Amino acid sequence: MLITIEELRRWFDEDSATLVTRLQEETGRYGADEAEVWQKSLQTLTKVFRAPSFQPLHLYFERRGDLALEYQLPAASSWADVVLLGKHDMAGSAVILELKDWATAADKPGKAEGLIERMGRQELHPSDQVRGYTEYCRRFHSAINEQTRVHGCVLFTGQSYTRAYTAVPNQKLTRDYPIFTTGSDDVESRFPEFFRTRLSEPDPDFALKFATGRYRQERGFVAQIGAQILNPESTPFELLDNQRRAFALCKAVVDECFLSGLQRTPPKRVVIVKGPPGSGKSAIAARLWASLVTDERLPEGDVVFTTTSLSQNSNWSYIFDQLAAEGGYGLVRKASIFTPLNTHALGSLRRRHGETFMSDPLQWRENLQLLRNIGGGFHDGSHDEQNLVTVVDEAHSLINPEHAAGRGQFGFVPTLGPQAYHIIRTSQLTIFLLDAEQGFRERENTTLEDIVKWSRELGAGEPEMISLEGAQFRCAGSAEYVTWLESVLHGAPANRNKVLASVWREAPNGEHWKHIMNVQSAPGKQELRRAAEEAPPFRLLRRPSASGFEFELVDTPIELERKLRTRAQEGNSVRLLSSYSREWKTVNAAAPHDLPATMQDFCEPYAENGQRKVWARVWNYIPQGGTDYTAFIRAKVGSRMAEDPLSEVGCPYAVRGFDYDYVGILWLNDLLWRNNHWEINAATVHERGIANLARQARRERTQTGSATRELLQRTMQAYRILFTRALKGLYVWIPDADTRRYVANSLA
Repeated sequence: MLITIEELRRWFDEDSATLVTRLQEETGRYGADEAEVWQKSLQTLTKVFRAPSFQPLHLYFERRGDLALEYQLPAASSWADVVLLGKHDMAGSAVILELKDWATAADKPGKAEGLIERMGRQELHPSDQVRGYTEYCRRFHSAINEQTRVHGCVLFTGQSYTRAYTAVPNQKLTRDYPIFTTGSDDVESRFPEFFRTRLSEPDPDFALKFATGRYRQERGFVAQIGAQILNPESTPFELLDNQRRAFALCKAVVDECFLSGLQRTPPKRVVIVKGPPGSGKSAIAARLWASLVTDERLPEGDVVFTTTSLSQNSNWSYIFDQLAAEGGYGLVRKASIFTPLNTHALGSLRRRHGETFMSDPLQWRENLQLLRNIGGGFHDGSHDEQNLVTVVDEAHSLINPEHAAGRGQFGFVPTLGPQAYHIIRTSQLTIFLLDAEQGFRERENTTLEDIVKWSRELGAGEPEMISLEGAQFRCAGSAEYVTWLESVLHGAPANRNKVLASVWREAPNGEHWKHIMNVQSAPGKQELRRAAEEAPPFRLLRRPSASGFEFELVDTPIELERKLRTRAQEGNSVRLLSSYSREWKTVNAAAPHDLPATMQDFCEPYAENGQRKVWARVWNYIPQGGTDYTAFIRAKVGSRMAEDPLSEVGCPYAVRGFDYDYVGILWLNDLLWRNNHWEINAATVHERGIANLARQARRERTQTGSATRELLQRTMQAYRILFTRALKGLYVWIPDADTRRYVANSLA
């Protein structure tokens, strides 16, 4: 809904209650508390916009209300508080205004640009938040081009203590994206002056174009980032061997779809690239995306890079933003954005048609057709054939609400169908990269068979299947190590595992391998061949890697830490990792690292030199209410990880898809070796993504129950992720004696 500031002020002065009611109807946010928030926000806006120059400008109201009058950025899950629309110097212009009703007196400058310290936490600076919205619109909003402009600023509606926000290191940031308060000097002078040079006249046509604008990639900008990824002198995404084959096969499908002259209309196709951990799926995804956005022969259309988890989204966004200097994170799209409605839009439809409207997820096809029949508008990002190509990394994490585990509050409407279905529907060519063994949360339930079924249903035919089997670019390039790991996790006899371990544990020149294969003793050769044949059917033994992979069991957690610190001093990247056998007690703590040892997530007793000691750490820290995992993954400037890469413990969800030179693993008391088989201790499984399954397993109280068996399998998948993150080597602490003995006996 567009409204001029003059209309807003007059309406508020004459009948604020009616205005608030109208806004609640528009946004779907009801209740006395929401009404009070609306009253406060509107009162603030009518105060700061009282200068005559503001009156003819347009405000945009979106279908949602939190602190203010929010606008959803095209094809994104972010919302700008207020957008003012008009023109300046004969060019369309928009100003994004971020409102903060914060108590700021105790705040301090952050550790790096873009951060502010609040209540002991390093939080995102509001000016950096609005900079993100502004840069996103500059790069990806269809109404913004070379002739139009978009700006941003921050308005504090409560306290006026802003010195900490404008001090070093955020001086330049707040010059470009200034902060205002409701103080008289700002209201009377600074605030109107800011708009006088940026937004000075009404422009209803531009206001409407902005309000109805769509996501559109700026080809020149996108191509610049693609060129950096392809630059042979700097790229971290170089491809080798089987990766190059997979890349070439994907490009061949692109050529068939768009460049051969024989393409169908629309040329809908699906490609599935599957491979084990460390086979280079993410490198292929990045390289493929870059090659497409730099290919001038391709027709007009967006080439979208899609992620399937918060961890992947924040870290890929960080990578693209670093390459672009600013605004590159808008290239990364969440899988949830492809579903036709967000939850707020569905709420509005249910108030109109009844609470049971489109409520059955098993009837999602009927629900989707009903939405089309009533003329319900699909939000931007979810239109049929909207994207030229969509590349989906970590596709094993996609959610399928056809099954109970795929239903919940995941940021999209599950009663309208599976995420993968909508990604295929909205794309002319979809490329999924996946490893079914890495989907360990209950809601990560999209199977290879599902994708094949939806590909046929949507007219894309049989998907092109591409395998990366046998490729290994972590674990010192040792596919043999991964074979050994899978054999261990499948509970094979230790003697058999020991034979598999001998291939990658011995001298890297391959002499030991030659000795085993050429040994005159028939039993020796037969045992090795039998071990290879009876190993889990993921990959066969191959020649030893050119460099050895270091694997060591340690006696204490402090020894684990010491070895990693030695490797870090040598210039290696290092991380501590663990499964979900410890509760995330510090999730809401303001300064978790500074808590006493007994209050931290990991408080592990051990003995050293006859003395009882305690080793303590916290889980990977995320600012409260945030979704940014880059502090742990990248050791981002200003984070505690930047000061000490061993100050936190990472979980499988955070590190899935990433790697480090050396990894230390805390194998605690969830997965245990008992009586020649693996057992799961359900009482110690605290992963929220399988919480329901863990509760069912606890009620069963037997290792043979269906929920217990599934929980065991999913926990093994988590360990598989942890044990395939290292490039050069890993150290493992296993306090349980029986489990440690089995792993030790499984090594050569």
